[in-house]
Amino acid sequence: MLYKDFPRLQLGSGREIAPVRVAWAQYGAPPARARKIHLLLHGITSSPQAFLGDPEPALDAGWFQAWADGVFDLDRDCILAPNALGSCFGSSAPQGAGTAEFPVFTIVDTVAFYAQWLRWLGVPALDGVIGYSYGGYQAFQWALAPPVPTEKAVVLASAPKGNGSDADVLALSGLAAKLDRNDADAWQAWRSQRLDTLRRYGHADWLAARGGPVEPALETAADLWTAEFSPWSLACLRRAAVHFDVRDPLRGKVDGVPILWMVNRGDKLFPTNDLAASSRARIQRATVQGRFGHSSPMLEPELWMPTVRRFLCTA
Repeated sequence: MLYKDFPRLQLGSGREIAPVRVAWAQYGAPPARARKIHLLLHGITSSPQAFLGDPEPALDAGWFQAWADGVFDLDRDCILAPNALGSCFGSSAPQGAGTAEFPVFTIVDTVAFYAQWLRWLGVPALDGVIGYSYGGYQAFQWALAPPVPTEKAVVLASAPKGNGSDADVLALSGLAAKLDRNDADAWQAWRSQRLDTLRRYGHADWLAARGGPVEPALETAADLWTAEFSPWSLACLRRAAVHFDVRDPLRGKVDGVPILWMVNRGDKLFPTNDLAASSRARIQRATVQGRFGHSSPMLEPELWMPTVRRFLCTA
């Protein structure tokens, strides 16, 4: 992982985060020598360590590994994978006693956070912004109002409106406060929540299809994640997601950055990409019939990669 501290990030609310840190993983050629530069944006519970090779890997390192050779050319291209604002894998995020001490931020603020860092890196433009799930919200936002120019945007298993409610955020904050007090019931609830998420995202079906023991593998994955991921971070990220809604701008989008919006019909979170939009919006839609729910782009990448590769390679 790489890190850079900046004096401040001005938020749309008028507040600021000062100082502010960006953590990121970098793959392939250095930006200054790369043929193409892509920005890869992770899901709400994931790390930026999309590919293998980091000397201090996060628990989910390599979650996008199949795409390294299937879509990207890491001999000539650069993949920049930043950790989202508020996430707990190195970027500025709530520490300890809760979201109240960490300013409320939005998806727009998160995109501005990345743009500040890209300018410091000396990246004047991108060839593509690729976002999965929570990262897909950011990719939509980038395509609608690019703070750094991009040729294309790819949205995987996501939507122009965030899931969840303010009640979900309050529940998460309450659970986090109990976890700070080492409440045994809260720890069990946190672990159960992760197990439910893994099942809902398709991991249980994937494990079953592989023929291995399902429940022990799910429990091991849940234990690793709950030990490393901050519930305060999840509350912050969920709050940004809940208030994200660019359906109207997307409906009215004319020309601008081309968007590829792909979903899995079997995804319980984002099963459809049906949204009436201008015929000039330059939105290409694709639907896969995957078996593994929301995690389909990682667990059955062969269904997704050919469409993404054609989209990114077409002039």
